[in-house]
Amino acid sequence: MKRQVTVLVMILILMMTGTALSEEKIKIGYMTIPMSLPTFLAVEKGLFEQEGLKAEISPFESSTIIMGALMAGRIDASGCSGIPGFWFAEQSAPSQLKLFLTYGSSSAKIPSFVLLVKKDSPLKNLRELKGKRMGTCPPGITAVAMTKAIIRTQMDPEAIIFQEVPPTIAISALAAGQIDALFAVEPMGMMAISQGIGRYLVEEPGALLGLQKGFASAGFGFSAQFIKQNPLLAKKLKSVYYKAVDLIDKDRNAARPLLVKYLGFPDWVAMKIPLTNWMKVETLDKQATQQYFDLLYREGAYTKRVDTTKLYYEN
Repeated sequence: MKRQVTVLVMILILMMTGTALSEEKIKIGYMTIPMSLPTFLAVEKGLFEQEGLKAEISPFESSTIIMGALMAGRIDASGCSGIPGFWFAEQSAPSQLKLFLTYGSSSAKIPSFVLLVKKDSPLKNLRELKGKRMGTCPPGITAVAMTKAIIRTQMDPEAIIFQEVPPTIAISALAAGQIDALFAVEPMGMMAISQGIGRYLVEEPGALLGLQKGFASAGFGFSAQFIKQNPLLAKKLKSVYYKAVDLIDKDRNAARPLLVKYLGFPDWVAMKIPLTNWMKVETLDKQATQQYFDLLYREGAYTKRVDTTKLYYEN
């Protein structure tokens, strides 16, 4: 009897060891933004392990750094970053990166972007920004181009002084009067208002762009080389994220506390921050997102036009 028990224990150990050895390791980089929620949920729910994957996730400060890491093979996937990063990469290295999941809005309602002024500012509308200092956050030509496009619906943006501002000092710069207004993403507006520093000049400035079918503003992806070398692994990874999105859509409030754990948001911000949609590439309105690119292209964000509809991984 003892011998049988010993043999059974050895078999179980071998089975467990074999399972561990069979797990494929995958490195995932993500920006510290709410849109990365499917990555956090996939880790917490063991979705990677269900597909035989062992995920190592790492935070990154910007889409540019994530794109560089993808191109160099230092990470296997982006689990999530700004979609303009993929477009910039396409300009310099065509057909090297592919998107397998996106985040954004399917309507003109785009609550992720906000335009703030100080709480006691005399400014009442966009037209009064003439000659003022407009901070854009996060830093980068995309935020500047988008802000110009929004302001152009009301006045010539060339009459405004644009200043790129890092997230760490954006609210304090507004409070100190170093900038007169701030274009940013949530929860920047929520935090400024809760601190008694700011108020919304335009609560949903993105709606002024007239993109009635919305657009994708963030994306999850990997390199074309990764797909070529690991076709089955790419399918498994995409499946993990689709499962995570399905779980989030079933009960968003249940997933929101992960924004506290992984991003350090206060509880009230995690529970109230606006979240639109994670959109699977098979059903994404790709032409709507192309229109978003074209708008930024006209504002000088890109040096050449990119056919963004060809950047998706569908299997």
